[in-house]
Amino acid sequence: MYQAHDSGKQQWPQGWAQWRHDVVPSEAVDGPLAAHFRARQIKALVRMLPLVTAGNAVNVMGISWVFWGRLPHLILALWCFAVVLSLPVAAVWWRRLIRKAPRPVATRGAARLIVAQVVFFAVLWSVLPAMVFPDADHAGSLLIAAVVVGTICGGAFLLSPMVPVAWAFVLTLSVASIVGLARSGVADNHTLLALLVVYAVIMCAVSYASGKVFVSRLRAEAETDRQKQLIDLLLRDFEEHASDWLWEVSPTGHLRHVSGRLSESFGLPAKQLLQQSFTELLALMVPPDDDEATEALNRLTTCLRMGQPFRDLEIPVEVAHEIHWWSLSAKPLFDDKGRAAGWRGVGSDITHTRQARDELARLANYDALTGLANRHRFSTELERLKAAPDAEPRPCALLFLDLDNFKHINDSLGHSVGDQLLRRVGGRLKTILAEGDLLARLGGDEFALLTWRYTSPKKSGALAERLLNLLSEPIQLDDVLVEVRASIGVALAPRDGRDPQSLLQCADLALYAAKAAGRNTFRFFDIGLADSARARVRLQNELGQALAAEQFQLYFQPQMHLDSGEVIGFEALVRWQHSERGLIGPGEFIPVAEETGQIVPLGNWVLREACLAAAKWPEALRVAVNLSAVQFRSSAVLDLVDEALYISGLAPERLELEITESALIEDHDGAQATLMALRARGVRVAMDDFGTGYSSLAYLRRFPLDKLKIDGMFVRSLDSDQDAQAVVTAIITLAQALRLDITAEGVETAEQLVMLRALGCGDVQGFLISRPMPAQEVAAYLERTNMSLA
Repeated sequence: MYQAHDSGKQQWPQGWAQWRHDVVPSEAVDGPLAAHFRARQIKALVRMLPLVTAGNAVNVMGISWVFWGRLPHLILALWCFAVVLSLPVAAVWWRRLIRKAPRPVATRGAARLIVAQVVFFAVLWSVLPAMVFPDADHAGSLLIAAVVVGTICGGAFLLSPMVPVAWAFVLTLSVASIVGLARSGVADNHTLLALLVVYAVIMCAVSYASGKVFVSRLRAEAETDRQKQLIDLLLRDFEEHASDWLWEVSPTGHLRHVSGRLSESFGLPAKQLLQQSFTELLALMVPPDDDEATEALNRLTTCLRMGQPFRDLEIPVEVAHEIHWWSLSAKPLFDDKGRAAGWRGVGSDITHTRQARDELARLANYDALTGLANRHRFSTELERLKAAPDAEPRPCALLFLDLDNFKHINDSLGHSVGDQLLRRVGGRLKTILAEGDLLARLGGDEFALLTWRYTSPKKSGALAERLLNLLSEPIQLDDVLVEVRASIGVALAPRDGRDPQSLLQCADLALYAAKAAGRNTFRFFDIGLADSARARVRLQNELGQALAAEQFQLYFQPQMHLDSGEVIGFEALVRWQHSERGLIGPGEFIPVAEETGQIVPLGNWVLREACLAAAKWPEALRVAVNLSAVQFRSSAVLDLVDEALYISGLAPERLELEITESALIEDHDGAQATLMALRARGVRVAMDDFGTGYSSLAYLRRFPLDKLKIDGMFVRSLDSDQDAQAVVTAIITLAQALRLDITAEGVETAEQLVMLRALGCGDVQGFLISRPMPAQEVAAYLERTNMSLA
């Protein structure tokens, strides 16, 4: 549909104004094209003037011949001269109304002037017939009537390109004819008057319809020209500036037109491009020994030969000694008889897009830090393990490798050194890969090796040993020499798993077993690991239910002052009263609770219940409560201690919190602030299991502590291991020098007690003193003991 060329939204007029705009160009509807349309209308009238002039001359000659003897010759001659001459004069005048520009234009005043001139001509033409019609005989009346009617009809058709001009001509002659009839002797014949009016209306309608068609054609042609100019502009801009290029080949396969963009893309002159067929040119440009390029060229040749359209066919080509990627799309052309007339299509240089896509594919399948395969690529490769249900899976070995001390290196030396370490480790591991094997970094410091070659226990075990030996050599990173250790879990298919998920679980369990075995070793999966894992999962679920049902109980083990033999307090120890398995010791469920985070609500319950129980003891007795590292680093630990003391009414100095060294390793400042806040409340703090962890003297000097507890592992070996004696002696001497209380755990024999007294140990606890007892038995214990074993 034709649309106006104005800047705003087109508003078409309604009603009578709509009819007018259908035949009269206006700037409101046609914009700048209105002047051009008027010029086209005037030129159409000018082209019709020779016919109008010829018809006008015939009519004038007929009237002059009939009325030559009835009218004065001078008047008749002047009238004939004026009527005949007016049309050539109008032709010259109308041509001058059209101004030359890039295209002909005419003003609105020119259209109004033509209307006035046509009215003048119609009046001039109708004066004589109107004057002579009343006195004419029957033959003269018929002649005048025929001439007038013919002139009205011819004028309506010939002047219809400008409807206002045609209407002016028709109405003027019609009015003159009505005047003539009114003056004639047949004026009382109303039928003639009615017919003349009807005829004039019909001719006006005919001229309107014809003029509307003419103006509509002008507007359609203008819209077509606009669309063509727009398409030409877009095509020209496309060929000059776009990265794409158009191509068209003849039925023989040769290029028909070579644009500058096309020649630039091929890197060849236009003359050479026209001499060879399109497929021959591409065959010379595709890289040799490139299977993908050969396949793409064969597909292109097949489509051209079979007449099949194609889209986004990607093909690599060599241009100026560089590899480019082109995307070609085309469809066949046909002539009027349906015969093949060649091809027309578009080509795009998608080199950057292809490179970006290849890079994305690489990033999607390879680890950006080490260059090894990533988890996605590893999972895809592992899917090859799947086989038909009735087929035996392909044998393979899966090795999970985890660096033992990476977290410590990463935290102490920085993440940049940690990243360097991962890259060097990945580089070392790649050196022993066999063809077809896949080495992947699954995340963090965890690596996986999938091998289809070392599939037996003997071969895969030897491979794991080689990996450990390879990583045992120190690695130089910047100015730091780093020693790396690793744990490896091995699972074999189809022995351990017949599908990817099962094999992954088995390798993970084997890795867990290697870590539990002391790290820096490897372990194969066995069925016992799966049973243990299932038991741990079951224990974890039951632990959550036990917390909700309060199935835990507190047992208390007395602590005795070695010199006086008096009980100074009790350590609170938690037990799980399982509904099916009976009483479960903490060594079985505490590690699970720490791994799952359930240790926090459990530890809070222990702290609160221990304070409530101790509040019922003599005021001289203290209660010692263990805090896990997770619980100690919690921001709410101080609030929990305050709440437990408030609810129980226990004096703060009667509460002793036991923490391990692992609670102090991270966030030194936060740990120091927590310890100082506890000490400010009067709560005592003891370092539990001293001698088994890092045992850094910096901890003892920096953190405010009240007591050191010697781990029972050293105490139990005190009477049989000189090294244990040396460790215990050193700890006691250190505690005395720092004015810290000292408690030895795990005292089971009288010989151990004697040696501890000789070494100067202050307090002891263990089975020799008493086994842990329920809270309700503490009072009876205090009554029957004399608090002395001396």
